[in-house]
Amino acid sequence: MPPSLKSTLPSLLLFLLLSLPTTTLAYSGDLTHYLEDTPVVGSCGYTSSPTDDVVALSAAIMGRPANPNKNPKCGTKIGIWNPHQKTMNWATIVDTCEGCKVHDIDVSIGLFRKIAPGEHERGQDRQRGIDWGGPAVGG
Repeated sequence: MPPSLKSTLPSLLLFLLLSLPTTTLAYSGDLTHYLEDTPVVGSCGYTSSPTDDVVALSAAIMGRPANPNKNPKCGTKIGIWNPHQKTMNWATIVDTCEGCKVHDIDVSIGLFRKIAPGEHERGQDRQRGIDWGGPAVGG
């Protein structure tokens, strides 16, 4: 390795690490999914397909704005960590989950299969102990 590269490599690595987006996974709850084969128009007004990486948050977290299409959480991303599978995924907030407990999240079937591979095929439509968060939701 040339001496000039050797001396700048630690600084370059530090810069790259500090440039990565960070997310605090402030919440832990159950992961469920919604209808499999139907495009959905969520409370944010976006149409999403079963293969999109989208999420609905509880009404307690989404709130009840006068016009839900203008909710500042809509269109923002959260990180979702499955400690059982050691996988991290990103999802766009597109809906409110009226039936979710405060820290539970509801995702498309495609994203559910990424986060909890094999669970749906085994008849499991819920994965417990999923961690998630993002800047738009306070964590």
